[in-house]
Amino acid sequence: MNPIRSITEWQSLFADRANAVRRQLRDLYGDDAEAERRLPVWLDALDGFARNFSPEARVIIARATGRVNLLGMHIDHRGGAVNTLAVGDTILVAEPRTDDRMVLRNANPEFPPAEFRIRDELPREKITDWDKWTAHLYQERLAAGTHADWPNYVRAAVLYLQHLNTAPDGTFSPALVGMNAFVNGTVRAAAGLSSSSSIVVSVMEACNRINALDMSDMEMAEACSPAEWYVGTRGGGGDHAAIKFARRGCLTHIGSFPLTVDVIPFPEGHCAVLCDSRVAASKTAGARNTFNQRVAGYELGLLLLRKRFPQYRERMERLRDVNPSTLGVDQGTIYEMLKALPETAEREELSEALADEPQELERIFRSHEPIPGGYHIRQVCLYGIAECMRSERAVELLRSGDSAGFGELMTLSHDGDRVTHLVDGERQPLSKALPDAELDRLAADVRSDDPVRRERAALHRQPGGYDASCAELDEMVEIALDVPGVLGAGLVGAGLGGCIVALVRKEHADAVVGAMDERYYRPRGLPATAQVCPGVGGAAILEPD
Repeated sequence: MNPIRSITEWQSLFADRANAVRRQLRDLYGDDAEAERRLPVWLDALDGFARNFSPEARVIIARATGRVNLLGMHIDHRGGAVNTLAVGDTILVAEPRTDDRMVLRNANPEFPPAEFRIRDELPREKITDWDKWTAHLYQERLAAGTHADWPNYVRAAVLYLQHLNTAPDGTFSPALVGMNAFVNGTVRAAAGLSSSSSIVVSVMEACNRINALDMSDMEMAEACSPAEWYVGTRGGGGDHAAIKFARRGCLTHIGSFPLTVDVIPFPEGHCAVLCDSRVAASKTAGARNTFNQRVAGYELGLLLLRKRFPQYRERMERLRDVNPSTLGVDQGTIYEMLKALPETAEREELSEALADEPQELERIFRSHEPIPGGYHIRQVCLYGIAECMRSERAVELLRSGDSAGFGELMTLSHDGDRVTHLVDGERQPLSKALPDAELDRLAADVRSDDPVRRERAALHRQPGGYDASCAELDEMVEIALDVPGVLGAGLVGAGLGGCIVALVRKEHADAVVGAMDERYYRPRGLPATAQVCPGVGGAAILEPD
C-alpha cells in the first residue's frame, strides 16, 4: 500500500467516516465520538505542514504516542519489564525529498525550525562503536549548549537508521532520502510521558516507510533504544516498545533482552488517573547527569557482584538476573550478596576494586560527572532487583484479577523513588541507607518460620532507593492515596518532575481529580491537569487504503 497522499486528499479522507482511515482511528481511540474529539490534532498537523511547506505536497502521516508506565520503573535497560498504557498523540506529516536534507518544523513555538543533511552529520567511515561515538557528540553539544535541542531526537532516529544501512567501507547502502516534516502533538513535553521518544518513534516510522527499508515492528522498536542514546541518556527500549505496541484499553507488558510483548486487558472497573505536577521533568545537563548516575549505580553494582561471587558470574548477565530463581538460591542469599556491595563508593575506590575492568569503567564514567559523596550502589541495586521482580509479578496479579495487589506494588515502587516524607506535618528529606544490620535482619526474617516476617522481608516488597522523585511528586502520591478507591500510585517516567499515575476504581476517579485540584493545584495557582487516562492504540503509519 502507498500511504502518500496530497494534503487535500487526506483532508477528504478524514471527513468521510466510512473509509479505512476512520476505521484506523476507531481502532486507536475506541469509537467515532472519541475519534472525532481527537481529529483536530491530525487536521492541525496537515494545516501546519501546508503553511510551512506547500499545500500541494504529497505526504505521509506517522503517528506515535506518549506512554504511562504503571510498574517497572527505571529497569528496562537492566533487562526488566515495564507495564504501560499509551497516551496522547504525536503526529508527523512528512513529504519525501530527493536529497538527504531533513527540514523540520514544529507546532510548538518553543521548538524552532531546524534542518540538517544526513551525510553531514555522520563520519565518512563506518561507526564502530555507536555508544562511544554518541557519548562524544553529546559532550560536544553540551559544551556548545545545544544538547537539549529538539532536532536531536530526529537526528537520533535517522542517523541510527543510516548507521544500520552503512557498509563496512562507509558507503551508505542505501543512502536515505530526507523529508520535509511538521510535528504536532498532545503529549506534553517535560512531563515524564516520553514525548521525546514519541518523536523518535514517529520519525523512524516515517523514515522506514519512505525509504522502503522494510523493518519489522520488532526490529524498529529495538532500534529506537540505541538510536536515542544520541541525545545523551542511556535508557532502555521499554518506552519505544510501549509506544509501538500499545493497544487501546490494554496494559502492555514489555520484556527486554529479548524484546517481548504481552497485551493484557486493563482491569475491568478500574482506570488510571494521570496527574501532572507541572514541575518540568528536565532535559538539562544536570538532569541527564542524574539519570546516568543512577544507571551507573546499577552497572557498577553488577560488576562488583560478578567479581565477588564468581560462582554466579555466568548467570548474572544483567541486573534482572540477580534473583533467587535465576541463581538457584534463597532470598536470604540475595541479601547477603547485597551486603557485599558498598553502601557508597567514590570513583577511586571503584577503580581499585574493579582494576581488571578498565574499559567498562571508562564507558560507565564517561556518561556523567562524578557524584559528590560517591555512588549509592547498595540501595540503587536493591531497588532495581526488587523492581524487576515486582514488574514480573504484575502479569500474574492482573490475570488473576488482583488489582489491589498490583496497586500495592505501584506504591512500593514509588517508595523506592521517594525523596521526602512528612514528619510532624513538615516535609523532610528521606534517607534510604541500607546498613549491614538491616540486610542481616531481612535475611533472617525471610528465612524465619514466621510467615508474617517472611512476607514482610520478601525481596519484591523492598523499596530500595533509586531516588528519582521530588517533593511535589511525593505530595501528589500522598494526596492520591488518601482518596478512597485508590489502589496505588507512583511517579511516571524518569522522574525529577513530570507526572504521577494512580490506579483507581472508576467510580472514584472524579474524587481523585477533585482532591488534586483542591490540595495541589489551587494552593499553587496552577491549572488543574489531572485526568482519566483510558489508554490508546500505538504508533503506526496512517493507511489510506
